[in-house]
Amino acid sequence: MARDCTVTFTPDGISVRVGVGSTILDTAGKAGIPISSLCGGEGVCGKCRVIVRQGRVRAAASDLLTAEDIETGYVLACRGYVESDLTVEVPQRSRIEHAVEATGGPEDVFGESVLRQRYDAKLSPLVRKDCVELPPPSLENNAADLERLTHALSKKTGIEVFRADLKVIRRLPRILRGSDWRVTATTARYARHAEILSVEPGDATRRNMAVAVDVGTTTVVAHLIDLNTAQTLGARAKYNSQIRYGSDVIRRIIHAGKDGGLKELHDAVVGDVTELIGQLLQQHRLGFANVTLVTAAGNTTMMHLLIGIPPDWIRKEPFVGVMYRPGPIPAGEVGLKINPRGLVYCLPSVAAFVGADISAGVLATGLHKSADVRMLVDIGTNGEMVIGNRDFLVCASTSAGPAFEGAESEAGMRATRGAIDHLRLFDRHRPPSYTTIGSGPPVGICGTGYIDLLAGLLSVGLVDKAGRLQPDRCERIRANDRGVLEYVVAPSSEAGGDRDVVITQEDIANLLRAKGAIYSGACVLLNSLGMTFDDVREILVAGAFGNYIELENAITIGLLPDVPHEKLRFVGNSSITGAKLAALCHEKYEEVQNIASGMTYFELGTDPTFMDQFSRACFLPHTDIERFPRVMSRIGRQGMEVRN
Repeated sequence: MARDCTVTFTPDGISVRVGVGSTILDTAGKAGIPISSLCGGEGVCGKCRVIVRQGRVRAAASDLLTAEDIETGYVLACRGYVESDLTVEVPQRSRIEHAVEATGGPEDVFGESVLRQRYDAKLSPLVRKDCVELPPPSLENNAADLERLTHALSKKTGIEVFRADLKVIRRLPRILRGSDWRVTATTARYARHAEILSVEPGDATRRNMAVAVDVGTTTVVAHLIDLNTAQTLGARAKYNSQIRYGSDVIRRIIHAGKDGGLKELHDAVVGDVTELIGQLLQQHRLGFANVTLVTAAGNTTMMHLLIGIPPDWIRKEPFVGVMYRPGPIPAGEVGLKINPRGLVYCLPSVAAFVGADISAGVLATGLHKSADVRMLVDIGTNGEMVIGNRDFLVCASTSAGPAFEGAESEAGMRATRGAIDHLRLFDRHRPPSYTTIGSGPPVGICGTGYIDLLAGLLSVGLVDKAGRLQPDRCERIRANDRGVLEYVVAPSSEAGGDRDVVITQEDIANLLRAKGAIYSGACVLLNSLGMTFDDVREILVAGAFGNYIELENAITIGLLPDVPHEKLRFVGNSSITGAKLAALCHEKYEEVQNIASGMTYFELGTDPTFMDQFSRACFLPHTDIERFPRVMSRIGRQGMEVRN
């Protein structure tokens, strides 16, 4: 029998007992201490660095740790195996924050007038509560109890067909007679009928809540909605707990294929959603029974994992999911803790890599009703985009990777406390000016910080058009212990950790590939339609990330096209907005179904020009600088030349 050991984590002061041979990463998970592991425990990202202060570990060799790191006691948590009682310090830089700021913006403002004026919709929720008074039966009116109830509901709601399952029917006669024929029916809209979910005595209509959820690869966002008033009562967000199994959908799909992996991923995201719902309900002194509806949007893989169906074939040619348009599902079958009779409505996906978040975004922005051609771009691990108007919709997806979400970079981190979120370089000799989330010492750099940093390095001539650092131009550029050039953003003396905050030449290459994938994907999709950016009336940039991007810097590095600023509009978290619209208006739910079914998917990988376009976009801002005239006029053609 394996001997158990006690592992104590500092500065948390939490101890757990585990068997010899357990990884420190798994042990931290049991202790409730989330450690960043962007590669899913494969030992290749280096984000799970911890310090063993006491005890013995068996640590696999890694070139991600220097000799100095090893002497200090650093190990990778995913490759450090418990061999005795341990004391392990988890640095701030290696932690995942439990909570993040919920996305703000116009999607938070709702109500019946906003629903009507901004979205041309009326309040007609997917799940509603109606109080009806029924005439008691008599010899002259001897209709059956269920017929009597459905007739009253039809008269009040205008819905012609109602159905009820046996559980409801069995309880119906006692409830009707015990309440003197005055009851509240909770009903859910389906395509051509409504389902009676429950019948309660008296008037129980006062509290009928829904939760709209955006299940992001990185972040899960939940909004609590009053279905009686269309008001948004509150919003909460947290990092997706699936992150411990990998930062991107491909790693999670691979994990789902392992023994017990699908259950682990399903339980993780369901736990996150339940936790957020619980926080929102506690804030407003409500109970889980008050929530009768959850509407969810997210990419195709996240929707599969939320409802617990295997995503294995999404990553394998010809790239198909199990289903893209799931109907209403009992919340109990999903595992969500809401009203026992509550339902989960997942918005529809389009293809393996164009998910319900894009369908929701089209619904929220009204792209499908536009007279002019518009483009919606969602900047994330997958760069998803839609071009169209009321006559057509064409969509595509390109794998941008998680570089702008803090992965694959030496000092990369998510947008949480200690992350450099904005930065400015005035000239090549002065240190950069920056701000951090939480206003404390810098621990690392998040996506918006990297955009500013790349733009700044290019603007002052510290990188050339190919993204190569110029060591002869600044003493902050040096070679690290692996011989790789890096630029010191903040020395350890001013940083919030024990290491300098840097950007390496390898980091720059990863970021160029990420931005190049998004820009080239948009170009190829436009080319397939015989269009250019000049033919697009407006480019809508979706995602919480977009709200914080410095527009000029995003154009400078070639992430966004060099078009007049009035043609670029950030639309916030359009995924959560679409999920809310579907919850509040059943016509909008049907509308988003039509959007998804009417969208044409274009496979970028089969286009013969894609790789050429991608290669040309992996420069600052592009190999063809004539595409970026405003950037060229600001920096100068000579300033962007490739230097040998």
